[in-house]
Amino acid sequence: MTTTAFPPDFLATLRQPVLRDADLDTQPSFFTREDVRDFYLSVVNDPGKDDVLRIAATLLPDLHPHRAALLALFCGALVENGADPHLLFDAAQRLMGQLLASLEPFCATEPQEEDEDEQDEEDPDLAAWEAANAALDALKPQERFEVGARQASVDLLVLPLMAMVMRDVRNHRALLADGELVTRIDAMSTSDTLPFEQLHFLRGAAQLAYEDELVVLLPTSRAGMVVKAHGLNNNFHAFSLLQDLMREHAKALGIRQPVAEAREDEDDEPRPSDCAEYLWLQATAFAKGELVDRMAWSWGEGTLRENVRRQGRLVLVALETEDKPGRSWTGFNHVLHSEQKAHVSLVRFLTPEEVAAYLA
Repeated sequence: MTTTAFPPDFLATLRQPVLRDADLDTQPSFFTREDVRDFYLSVVNDPGKDDVLRIAATLLPDLHPHRAALLALFCGALVENGADPHLLFDAAQRLMGQLLASLEPFCATEPQEEDEDEQDEEDPDLAAWEAANAALDALKPQERFEVGARQASVDLLVLPLMAMVMRDVRNHRALLADGELVTRIDAMSTSDTLPFEQLHFLRGAAQLAYEDELVVLLPTSRAGMVVKAHGLNNNFHAFSLLQDLMREHAKALGIRQPVAEAREDEDDEPRPSDCAEYLWLQATAFAKGELVDRMAWSWGEGTLRENVRRQGRLVLVALETEDKPGRSWTGFNHVLHSEQKAHVSLVRFLTPEEVAAYLA
């Protein structure tokens, strides 16, 4: 299938110049265009709609970024209706990288007011804020329009990227592999000089954890398990789901402390709050099988992948002890996207010898 398979009027829309505000389609205005609507309706239920994404991947680099983002949005809607989420992701991710790199000089977060005794110190945040504002002020009218068009393109592009990254773990891994892009997303999602309404969603997606073999150790009983973790927001989220799983397998894991009753909300909705039933530690808390640092906590607000790895696997230690601080959390199990489907599942139990090796 070649670009000639795209309707001529649809291609003409994509290739229209972007020179003034009237040329900037929003999501609703784009899909109400007759040529766009007709083409979408003709392919959305077609088993060959994957070909549309293949063509789009070759077209994105040749279009104005705003038109390219709209085409990606069109394809994202097809992904939501069953098209392969992997086909366009690389091209769309490259486009996002180019857009953010071009807008970075104009982006900064407004610095917080400093105490009087700190005002004499050099403030890099203030310097970045002043530089971004100066860069924007120096733009000529048409240049400022182009920056605004690219700003709008970023928010349009977030939507299809989210549709694709949340449906295919390969896309999530590709996103994390682009360290420069992830760094820019993190920094620019809070920009005040050039604000983005949607970029924080992609930042949240980058923080999610997908681990095929997460190791959970219970040193008190010298037991443990290998767990598959899917779509976890952070460590607090992991603790909640893991504690549910450990409650289910308490006998096999040799858990000695009284097992807390399951906390369930009506309609099986995610619990808004939870508390630690164990002292959750990093693997570095143990050496030669002994507890050497009970302050080596796994910090709840951190992402799961920030935990220490041993033998190539992320490791969490659940220590049964009454001598632990009270830790509770609220709101960390939120659903970022309908396709997040956060869960943990048991892969297998560890042997005592394997547990000893991880604690060595």
